[in-house]
Amino acid sequence: MANVNLKVTHTVLSESVREYAQKNIDKLQKYLRPENKVHLELGAESKNRDGLRYRAEITIMPKSEVYADAYGHDLFEAIDLLMPKVKEQLMKMKDKRVSERRRDGAKRTGKI
Repeated sequence: MANVNLKVTHTVLSESVREYAQKNIDKLQKYLRPENKVHLELGAESKNRDGLRYRAEITIMPKSEVYADAYGHDLFEAIDLLMPKVKEQLMKMKDKRVSERRRDGAKRTGKI
């Protein structure tokens, strides 16, 4: 289970948004290692020509850092737009680790 840190700026975090964010991060657990730290920042930006827009930003550390951000008309939309970006990066990293492990195993057994 990764360590999850949630930060909110310029807005109030409701319990439903907290649960929604946690539910989406739980879906990423199969790609995360126990030593990973997940930092999710949710915020509102009022200095935008379209009015108020919400931002979701995620950073996953250590080792290779994963970063993604997304903007939406509400926090739920911002989180929904953020998750596919993060999942794609994590899947790529996991596939790379598995391929390297298989390649190293084949070298040791003499199949390459």
